[in-house]
Amino acid sequence: MRAARIFVLAALAAAAALGADDAGVLLGPGSDLGALNPVVAALAAQGGVRASFTERRFFPFKREATVLKGVLRISPQRGMSLQYTEPEARVMVADDAGLVLRDGAGHERKMPPGSREAGAVASLLPIMRFDLPALLPAFDVRARGNAAGWTFEFTPRESGASQGMGSILVGGSGSTVTRLEFKRSATQRVEIDVGTTETGVTFGADELHRFFR
Repeated sequence: MRAARIFVLAALAAAAALGADDAGVLLGPGSDLGALNPVVAALAAQGGVRASFTERRFFPFKREATVLKGVLRISPQRGMSLQYTEPEARVMVADDAGLVLRDGAGHERKMPPGSREAGAVASLLPIMRFDLPALLPAFDVRARGNAAGWTFEFTPRESGASQGMGSILVGGSGSTVTRLEFKRSATQRVEIDVGTTETGVTFGADELHRFFR
C-alpha cells in the first residue's frame, strides 16, 4: 500500500473557490489543480503518519453516538492501522491482504480481500494511496472550497465492494486533514476528528509488529 495518502486527498481539488452550499466540482482525469499544487506536493510527501483520533458512530436505534478514541497509523509499506484505546483496546489493520481485527488479548480475526467486510474497507486503500487512476473508476469525486478550507466527497459507483461504505467525506485546511465522515444512510454514519498528527514517521520493529502485519 502506498499509504499516508489519507492526507493527500487535496490532490483532487479544483482551483476555484466554491460556496459552502455548492454541490462542488465533479473531477475527472486531467482536472486542473491550480493554486493547490503546492498543497498537493506537501501532502504527497508526508510518508508514514501517526495521528490521534476521536470517532463517533451514529446508529438509528441509539440516541447518543458511540464514541471511540485511538491512534491512526499509516505505513507506505504495511498499510493502515487503527489502534482503539477507548472504550476498549483493539486494533484493526487494513492492507492489500485484507482485514485483521485483534482484540485486547491479541486474538485475531482475519478477512480476505474478497470478503464483504474487508471489501468495504479496501475501497479506502486507493484514497490512502492517492491512486487517482483507481479512484475515478470506483468513485464520483467532488471537491468544494479552497486551500483555506476544503471538502472532498467520494461516492461509490454502482458496482464494486466500495458500495458497503456509502459516501466518504474528507475535510481539512491547508495540508492537514481534520475530519472524515462515512455516510451509509441518512441515519447511520461515522465521523472521525483527526487530532495531533505526525508525518514522516519511521515505525520501529515493535510498533510494526504490534499494529501491522
